[in-house]
Amino acid sequence: FPVTITQEYLQERPLSFSSLKQFIKSPQHYIQYLTQDKKPTESMILGSLIHNMLLEPDGFDSKFIIEPDINKRTNQGKEDYQKFLDSVADKGLQVVEPKTFIKAKEIVTQVMYSPTYNYIKQMTEKEVRFDKYYDGIPVCGYVDGMDQVYNFEIKTTSSSDIDDIRRDFYNLKYYLQAAMYQWYNGKKMIYIVIETSAPYLSRVFVASDSYMKEGHKLFEKA
Repeated sequence: FPVTITQEYLQERPLSFSSLKQFIKSPQHYIQYLTQDKKPTESMILGSLIHNMLLEPDGFDSKFIIEPDINKRTNQGKEDYQKFLDSVADKGLQVVEPKTFIKAKEIVTQVMYSPTYNYIKQMTEKEVRFDKYYDGIPVCGYVDGMDQVYNFEIKTTSSSDIDDIRRDFYNLKYYLQAAMYQWYNGKKMIYIVIETSAPYLSRVFVASDSYMKEGHKLFEKA
């Protein structure tokens, strides 16, 4: 394998929900996750935009840049677009297509005019990074939000149907993430689930005790 996982390496790359989820599949999947080129998909970019607009609206310019209106089907357009990419390559910004930005704004507007937004407003802390040791192994994570009782996590989905959410959350092992956050601060989880297709419905779910218990079992096993 191209890397050797040592204690020193783990200090630089602590275990996270994403990496631990890959390790559950196999050590090979974990190493592949560490070394692969992680190019975000459009759905991932959309999700990141929604998170930013809801939780850190003032930090948009430090994370994203909207690409200019260029016709990339022409030779001149391709050349101009490459010049644009070259100009932002060393700035660490995520390039966003205008249509993706517009869609994110539409979704966030719907959320802000829904009862769901009250849960976002009650967060006393947002975008909290934690670092903690589990039996000598460094673990890190980012909690979308907290109050005195709950951790909050914003999840985007193509469908907010309860059966779809239940299936997807278990398939994606979100219960592992919820358990890791509770291990960090002792708080249970509230999910704010937002549809990325019209009518952009948003719903709120409180993680059950059995859901959290399954997450802790998987966390300890991993």
